[in-house]
Amino acid sequence: MTSLCQWFKLSETEFIEKYCRWVGYYDGKEALCLVELKNYDCIFWNKDTGCTAYGARPVQCSTYPFWDWILKDNESWNEIAKECPGFNKGRLWTKEEIEEQRIQYVHNQPITR
Repeated sequence: MTSLCQWFKLSETEFIEKYCRWVGYYDGKEALCLVELKNYDCIFWNKDTGCTAYGARPVQCSTYPFWDWILKDNESWNEIAKECPGFNKGRLWTKEEIEEQRIQYVHNQPITR
């Protein structure tokens, strides 16, 4: 949240009002989520230029695609690869780097109320 607020030069309150919504979570709580566009793309995604918040993206984005359910097996990986044009491109990640990203994602805690 701090990085995104600094990136967009907004206070936390301004950022939440402009880019976020509360959604149902566990145990009757609500979690703060970024709003989506009508086609369910991220509010920060621009089809021509990519992520407009790339340098400050949240853990969910910065650790993608190294999430447990995607790394589970080749079938899961290949299914997601069909949807994401960036899959299987770019630099090769070491096993240690992938594990570090996976752990960051697993331990990331949403903002709740």
